[in-house]
Amino acid sequence: MSFLVTVASFVFVLGIIIFVHEFGHLITAKAFGMRVFVFSFGFGKRLLGFKWGETDCRVSAIPLGGYVKLEGEGDDLISEDTRALGDGKDFLSRPRWQRFLVYLAGPAMNALLTITVLTGFYMVGFAIEGSRFDRPIVGAVDPGSPAEKGGIVPGDEILSIDGKALPSWEEAQYHIVLRPEASLALRVRRGAEERDVPVRSEATSAEKIGSIGVHPLVRVGQVLPGQPAEAAGLRVDDAILAIDGQPLRSFSEIPPIVGAAGGREMAFRVWREGQVIDLAVTPRDSGAGPRVGIAPKTVLKKFGPVGALQESLRWTWEMTRQTFDVVGRLVTAQISPKTMMGPLGIAQASGDAARGGAASLLFLVAVISLQVGILNLFPLAPLDGGHLAILAVEGVARRDLSPTIKGWVMNAGAAMIFLLIGVVLYSDISKMAFVQRLFN
Repeated sequence: MSFLVTVASFVFVLGIIIFVHEFGHLITAKAFGMRVFVFSFGFGKRLLGFKWGETDCRVSAIPLGGYVKLEGEGDDLISEDTRALGDGKDFLSRPRWQRFLVYLAGPAMNALLTITVLTGFYMVGFAIEGSRFDRPIVGAVDPGSPAEKGGIVPGDEILSIDGKALPSWEEAQYHIVLRPEASLALRVRRGAEERDVPVRSEATSAEKIGSIGVHPLVRVGQVLPGQPAEAAGLRVDDAILAIDGQPLRSFSEIPPIVGAAGGREMAFRVWREGQVIDLAVTPRDSGAGPRVGIAPKTVLKKFGPVGALQESLRWTWEMTRQTFDVVGRLVTAQISPKTMMGPLGIAQASGDAARGGAASLLFLVAVISLQVGILNLFPLAPLDGGHLAILAVEGVARRDLSPTIKGWVMNAGAAMIFLLIGVVLYSDISKMAFVQRLFN
């Protein structure tokens, strides 16, 4: 059943993204009066479909892509030949600016899908873990980590990395994760004293992402009245550093620690407004095991229509910037290709998201749709970006490139894409649990 959920959710995620992308090409071409022969989800043999004017809207046998076939568009060895019929509706007879907009419409629709889904999320409202927006104050340090070797302790605040100011943990983690096995210059504040701490990040996990071994504060978002935590003096916005000497890295670690105590008094080490205090908390059995009566800190993101649109645009722009940053680091070998997610990784993520509910699955659609739109803009034929680059060159030169040159460009782009597909598939396969057990 789990496998079927994964497959179904993968097809759902991919289907929505491809449909929206190709529909952008379709509707723009039709708006300019171009003849569209085929609008297909999938490749290969036609399974079913219907006619929309002159367009065959179809579902094909291999559901791992899709395409729109325009009259007069060059052969692509995937869909059937559709040479111009000579009545002025062919693609190549249209002005370059119209062809440019047709190619641009696919990625633009992917971005629109992302913005639309996120706007809906922000209007409905959803809770996000509060530590993401907290100041980068260290809550726990891994033993033997670069941070411990650099003398960083719980309660220290990371002010900047390599001169870049860090207002939140989200920013701090982004700069660390994308720099595995790199020298980092940290500016750290402890109390009223600031100092520079040089560390070298590690490459951890199968994805080879950067880490220095620090974790955010585990903040308390709610203290239930009449419960042991309130009686012990715990307050909202306190951060729990350790319980019975065991450092905490996330709120999810608290229930099993408390449950194992069996109702005995426990020592909570708490960070409160820069001060470290110790509190004695005795869990109380609530019928479902020992409890102390606290809940994690979350931040509610909810806006009106205008605010939701503005927030979704801000998030989309930030993710676009980060995507280009990641691609740049991949090209310059600053991070491992294993950070990339291919079809197998998307399938696994889709299954996990589906099991998390419809909201998780839709959010995944929004995230991946944006990535698909951005990557389609890269100047590699036969991606949209490759066609856009050719049109731009022809526009500057004020003449069409020869079929021979276009052929070389297409072949070189296709070779690069196949190489990229191979790298991404290798990355996906290397992350599989049985593969890691086989080679470790």
